[in-house]
Amino acid sequence: MISKIILISDITDFDVIPKSMINHDNTKIFSFNLDVHKKLDLEKIEHNLADNILDKNERLQIFDKGLEFLLWYSDLSSKDLELEGVNLLKILDGHEFHSLLMPILIKFITIKKIIDKEKPTKIICSSLLSKMVELLIKNLNIETQFFQNNLQTNLFWDDISIKSNFGKIPISLNLSKNNFLKIKRYAELFIGFFSNFWLDQKNCRKSIVLLEFNTALFSKLLLSLKNYPGNIILVNQRRSAIWNKKAIDAVKKSNSKIFNFDKILTTSEKLRIPILVEEYSQKLDNFWKNSKLFETLFQIENYSFWNIIEDIIIKSYKKKLPNFIFSILATKSLFLNMDIRCIISLNETGETEKIFLESNKNKIPFILLEHGFIENDVEHARFHQDVYGDFSDKIAVWGNLKKKYLIDEFDIDPSRILISGSPRHDDYFESIRETIQKREITVLLAPNPITDVSGFINTKLELRFENIITKLISILKQFKNIKPVVKLHASQLPHNVKIRSLIQKIDPSITIIQSFSIIETINESDIVIVISPESFGTSTMLLESMILRKPTMNIILDDKIPQTDHVIDEAVLTVSDNQDLEKNIKKILFDEKFQHDIKQNADEFITQFLGFRGNASEEFAKILKSY
Repeated sequence: MISKIILISDITDFDVIPKSMINHDNTKIFSFNLDVHKKLDLEKIEHNLADNILDKNERLQIFDKGLEFLLWYSDLSSKDLELEGVNLLKILDGHEFHSLLMPILIKFITIKKIIDKEKPTKIICSSLLSKMVELLIKNLNIETQFFQNNLQTNLFWDDISIKSNFGKIPISLNLSKNNFLKIKRYAELFIGFFSNFWLDQKNCRKSIVLLEFNTALFSKLLLSLKNYPGNIILVNQRRSAIWNKKAIDAVKKSNSKIFNFDKILTTSEKLRIPILVEEYSQKLDNFWKNSKLFETLFQIENYSFWNIIEDIIIKSYKKKLPNFIFSILATKSLFLNMDIRCIISLNETGETEKIFLESNKNKIPFILLEHGFIENDVEHARFHQDVYGDFSDKIAVWGNLKKKYLIDEFDIDPSRILISGSPRHDDYFESIRETIQKREITVLLAPNPITDVSGFINTKLELRFENIITKLISILKQFKNIKPVVKLHASQLPHNVKIRSLIQKIDPSITIIQSFSIIETINESDIVIVISPESFGTSTMLLESMILRKPTMNIILDDKIPQTDHVIDEAVLTVSDNQDLEKNIKKILFDEKFQHDIKQNADEFITQFLGFRGNASEEFAKILKSY
């Protein structure tokens, strides 16, 4: 009979849990991630995958519960925590908060089910899981032994990874968010010293405000607004509006103005900020003391998990508070001093976006512009709820198919939906090149990282992911004159590190890129192969390679292929990793008739899916100018 269980949450647990315990008889070990599993396998230690405890439906239920917690502050009386009419509790980035919660909730329910099933007399783990265990065994006669692990848990964007390339050599620089913002600030001041980029509040003309836009990506839209008889105002707190040459050129040529938070406030307003920080820090400290309230709010399956997330949530608000206050005051000044006619955003969950939404007391038109490839997928509509669920103003979508999807699945009033096309993809239609027969075939591999957002990440999925990448490269290396190039996701996702490490282990000679122009990267390729570990999340890379008329393959790590429009239309060769991979690779590499047919299907799909192809910036600019 097994009487003891050991829960190993992280690879660093091996440094604190004695090896003699791990190797002890009459003990059942549960590993919680891939690295732990690999180490135990390497040392031939029998263990169980904790990931196997939860089935798909249970994970979906946890996901839905996680969405409910995004609005945890809604029913709270928090007037004391409002500044200029903006609720400070509401500002925290929703995506960041959800990404924090999901792995915690998954682990919590997993441990609960392990305890229910195994009924152990003793539980051994590190301090990473100790709070969860203590909660779950509160009224049970179970002995515990905890070992201190000092691994820190941070919110997703507490650290910023800057990626670039020196020739073919990828360069990576990791910074704290505070240091990143300091560098961003000084870099902008340096560049701005030589150019007339800053918004002058004395120039109180009618204005259009763009929130957190990648100016290089939307350069066509900015140029289409150049002749607007007013201000085009760029508000960029997260990413600089002038972060590279293309971005600088776009701002300069369009005569757009950057909303410089430092320059917008008066000296007296700046002096007020530390006073307000002190005042609201005290208010927050008092607010968090009501532990009974938060224990009630943060419950799952009749267990409160508040004390598990309490420290990181309180620390995050404390760390972010000065910037929250600074941004609220600056945003208020912008609203007071400028004649703003409309505000355009790419999401409603970011902190900049939330501050503007909450500060918009005069109900200036607020337009949410579609920015990613999301298809009509009824089965996975819950994963898009946070994109469209609570936004109440105008939504600009890429085409009629998306408009129908929003009406049918989210019951959105048709009058709220604008057809804009995709301004960010105008450059793609101008960049289509005829395929040139070359001696060497370049195959672009684009593995999408696995994220914590859905709650589906587990050891089996990660192993499946690694196996398909390894197998894919092995097959490609069988053929002469095939050059694989790996494109990492542009975002600073932790799983990118694992992908990079795996590729370098398989074949260090394979080129890995992350920050090159995606248009040039696709155009220089002959074939595009996307790997989708999560079938509900369609990669925008698929759409972009279709636009650029590249034969495209999507490998889905799921036995069931979702029947989205591009799959039904056979615009992309969509296969499961369980299918005959070599056969399908040969087909997309060498079957010229198949290549011709799939490109034709892609053209037809793009025609149906995207409105105003190549002219979306002009069309969307017309909409904005009408306000």
